[in-house]
Amino acid sequence: MKKEQGFSLIELLIVVAIIAIIAAIAVPSMLTSRMAANEAGAIQSLRTYGSAQTAYAAVNNQQYGSFEQLTNETNGGYLDGRWADGATFNGYEFTEDQTVTGAPGAATAKTPDGFGCLATPRTADSTGRYTYGIASDQVVRFQAVAGEADAPAGLEEGDPIGKQAAGSGT
Repeated sequence: MKKEQGFSLIELLIVVAIIAIIAAIAVPSMLTSRMAANEAGAIQSLRTYGSAQTAYAAVNNQQYGSFEQLTNETNGGYLDGRWADGATFNGYEFTEDQTVTGAPGAATAKTPDGFGCLATPRTADSTGRYTYGIASDQVVRFQAVAGEADAPAGLEEGDPIGKQAAGSGT
C-alpha cells in the first residue's frame, strides 16, 4: 500500500492564520511609515521651494516669484515641472500666496514682496497628518492637524519644525 503525502487541512489553516496575524501587525506599521515619509517629503519640498524663492529673488531685484515663474525654463527653472501643475505630489498639495501662522508680522505672504506656501495632505487618513508652511523667513512651521490626528507633542500652530520642547534641556 502506498502512503499518501501532503498537508492536512488543519495544518494549512494554521499556516494561513499565522500569515494573517503577521499581516495584521505589519500593515498598520507600513501605512504609518508611508505617512511619515510623505510628511518628511513635504517638509523638504517646502525647503526646496524657499531656496528657489531666494535664488529667484537674488537675480530679480529682490522680488519673489510664483510657481509659474519659478518653473519657467527661460527664467532659470528654479523648480521642476511638478510645481507648475497645481503643485500636488508626494501625497501633499502645495498652495502659494498663503499666510503662514507664526511667520514674522513684517513678512507678506504675497509675491512679489514676500511669499507663503502651505503643504496640505491630499487625504488626511492616508497621505499625511499635518499641514506645514514656509514664509519669507525660510522657516518651515507646523500649521494644523489634518483629519483626526493628534498634534505633535510640544508643538503648537506656528511653531518651527524641530523646535525643542520646553524643559528638554537641549
